[in-house]
Amino acid sequence: MSRYLKINQRFIRRRWLDFRNGHSIYLIFVLTFSNFILIAYNFAIKENPVFGGAISLPIFVILFALVYIPVSMLIGYWHRKHQYSVENEALINQNWVWAWIMQYQIRLIKSKTTRKEDEFVLKYLNDILKRTNKTELMAKDDDLIGSAKDENKVDDNNLK
Repeated sequence: MSRYLKINQRFIRRRWLDFRNGHSIYLIFVLTFSNFILIAYNFAIKENPVFGGAISLPIFVILFALVYIPVSMLIGYWHRKHQYSVENEALINQNWVWAWIMQYQIRLIKSKTTRKEDEFVLKYLNDILKRTNKTELMAKDDDLIGSAKDENKVDDNNLK
């Protein structure tokens, strides 16, 4: 029964994620964009005495799209080329897990990790793999890192 409940909860959580993504990324985008066009038409064209209703809504939508979409693409391109790196750097500067794993990797390369650290990091990463149902990616040998370090130490000793 608990397995069925776990599968059911996972199914519900995935559907909830699908709902939020579909709603926020696609449907709300279409609704807010349509609303934006209608508001712009009502304030800029319909209520403006200069145009006096000379431009109909369908014509305005076409003209608006011809100008607005390319301008948005250019701004989006600029953002992707110039701002993403700034945003990613800001996120990395706050990501303690990334810093911890990178520090561990550097210490591992320099053969300065302890057996306790090795076991802790492997357990931490394996727990993530278990929790995300990626057990096929889990380390099969808990001594894998320790054995590799021991071999490196032997090789280093033989070089002297």
